[in-house]
Amino acid sequence: LWAGLFGVNDTASNLLPVTLYVVVWVGAQVVGGLIGDLWRAVNPLDTLSWLIEKSVGRTAVPAPPGLGQWPAAAGLFVFLFYELAHPNGSAPRTLGWMLLVHTVVSLALAARFGRPWLAEHEPFSALFSMIGAMAPLTAEPSGIRLRPLMSGLSTLPILPGSLATLLVVLGGTTFDGFSESEAGRSILGRPVGWGGALTQTLGLVASIVLVAALFGAGIWWTQRVTSHGARELADSFTSSLVPIVFGYAIAHYAQLLVDETQSFVFRLSDPGGLGWDLFGGADGTVDFTIISPNVIAWVQVLAVLLGHIGAVVVAHDRSVELFSVKESLRSQFAMLLVMVAYSTLGLWLLLNA
Repeated sequence: LWAGLFGVNDTASNLLPVTLYVVVWVGAQVVGGLIGDLWRAVNPLDTLSWLIEKSVGRTAVPAPPGLGQWPAAAGLFVFLFYELAHPNGSAPRTLGWMLLVHTVVSLALAARFGRPWLAEHEPFSALFSMIGAMAPLTAEPSGIRLRPLMSGLSTLPILPGSLATLLVVLGGTTFDGFSESEAGRSILGRPVGWGGALTQTLGLVASIVLVAALFGAGIWWTQRVTSHGARELADSFTSSLVPIVFGYAIAHYAQLLVDETQSFVFRLSDPGGLGWDLFGGADGTVDFTIISPNVIAWVQVLAVLLGHIGAVVVAHDRSVELFSVKESLRSQFAMLLVMVAYSTLGLWLLLNA
């Protein structure tokens, strides 16, 4: 916040943009899927909320019933608008004000409804906890426990808005890749200003609608061949999207994470871009050859493929749990085609970026 509001308003030298867009947004997703929900342990909003709770001692009231994770879905859409469409979305001052509003609103709601509000409804916490459910490590009252990979998705709480949260993120990553492809540039051009922001926003919405329609098609087919309702099926198969969101995050942002994490370390010595050198190394430069392009390419392709294989495995487990053997087999035809469609789309975006 200090860097964004009081440092130089220069994306290339200010700490805030790389912290928010790379270290938190991409890094927490990657670490969450590979290790566990580390964000839950380091979330600064939760720490501040705990301090307020201890100092004020106010008894929280229950959150409105049925609200679920719709606030998280809405918040993530706003965040993606700033990242992908806002004409000044990478400017430290713009991000500083956005982060300040987000912090004040989140803490006010946590003070009203209690700290669990942050875990269930705050955008980053809601998303990172879902991705962390597929990781091999989980935190329990007795300590850190090792578990089979992706097994946590079988007990992942699915709330109203959980599906929307995942579809918003998946659509945002898809649009980010599409806008950088040859086809995307030919269709969208080089939008600038608020006119360009409208074009980018419409593209973002269209991408979310596309990935939602593919998922909806799978649910529609599954409903036809089973005796279960669409709402129940959508909730049951929501967790199968988590490996895809994780795989897309690695595939589309692996190179960015490797390069800009180095930049983050350098900028810690001069967070405001004011010419400081607190820890030494403020004048460091990014080594773009630290990982070869071939390795990055393999990581991207494998992330897409393994993410979708994981999604098929999770969807299969849900079908075996819910349906008879005959229904389970028939129901998975459509879901398998949906996963293949997602895989094809992801690989196409990588090849045309």
